[in-house]
Amino acid sequence: MVTIRIPGPLRKLTGGKDLICVDEAGTVGEAIQKLIQAYPELSERLRDENGNLREFINVFVNDEDIRFMSNLETPLRDGDHIVLLPAIAGGEEKRRVTLYFPPQLIKEPVIYTLGQKFRIITNIRKANVDEDFGWVTLEIEGSEEEFAKSVEYLKELGIKVTPVEGDIII
Repeated sequence: MVTIRIPGPLRKLTGGKDLICVDEAGTVGEAIQKLIQAYPELSERLRDENGNLREFINVFVNDEDIRFMSNLETPLRDGDHIVLLPAIAGGEEKRRVTLYFPPQLIKEPVIYTLGQKFRIITNIRKANVDEDFGWVTLEIEGSEEEFAKSVEYLKELGIKVTPVEGDIII
């Protein structure tokens, strides 16, 4: 069984349910299809006129963005959880993510480099850093494309990036 978290704006289409469980879904695409079969009104909100997942719907499996995995073909295991997170439309978006730094990167100017390398603005919201381990919750403002590039860069460095679940910032 896989659990799908439904964001607040879409809960009116699921009878107010914030968590939906689906069985026998081998991929993210299959899980979303089963969700839509159970709640057909979601189809228009999740899919475009060609039947593809809408651009502004971000999907995470176990806190990992599927765009950095195999998209809708991302395999699922029993117990996985999916989060559907609609992006805010128009202009520059703000997102919050938590970065978990390996020891060798604790003293590196990674956040400064992000602002220099990509067209984003970073704002530290919370942090805990010591000699061996560090995490930082960042608010990142910028386009979807620049955000995606910056996340990919962080992952290439060996930094774990997780979204702050349910945090949609206007």
